[in-house]
Amino acid sequence: MTAITNAHAEWAVVDRLRAMLMEPPHQAYNVTQSYALCVAILAWVMQRIRTRANEVDTPEARAAVTVKARLVGQPAEAMPWLARQSNFRPDTVVRGSLADQTAFDFLKSLRDAMCHGDARSVFPINRNGELVGFEFRVVSCKGVEWSAILKERDLRRIGTTLAAMYCEALQAAVAPGVHAFVDEASSMRENRRAA
Repeated sequence: MTAITNAHAEWAVVDRLRAMLMEPPHQAYNVTQSYALCVAILAWVMQRIRTRANEVDTPEARAAVTVKARLVGQPAEAMPWLARQSNFRPDTVVRGSLADQTAFDFLKSLRDAMCHGDARSVFPINRNGELVGFEFRVVSCKGVEWSAILKERDLRRIGTTLAAMYCEALQAAVAPGVHAFVDEASSMRENRRAA
């Protein structure tokens, strides 16, 4: 039997959030459910990957640094993030250039808009009395101002992709090429549920 490590626990939490986001949505609260799960993933992963390169002393920290490097190397406008002008309200004033934003910049700004109460704002978008998404008004760390509307499919795509990216990096950092790590972490989740 293997000891349950912090890496197992971290993988189990993030993977469970990803799995919940992939499940069929609640019939009446699908957008709210997707928003809540996406926020949890963004809050966890985006905070974790801000680990400094000189503080890499655990497998979790190695995974964090790896994910951040991947996100810094991806444009925000590319798949799967799709931070494009088409997602933005027609009356949005964008100061700065979205083309200069990395996926890390975009996701950190989105995380900050969702999680901070300091003048960054999230507004519900309703159509015919039904919640269809949220508008995020953001000033990024690079001073780029934008406002975007993310519908349920956007929240699901962003949340599941980021969670999968982090879980894959964590598995590779702990046990490259070994599937036992995932089995051990998954059994931890199953045992806790049964308890």
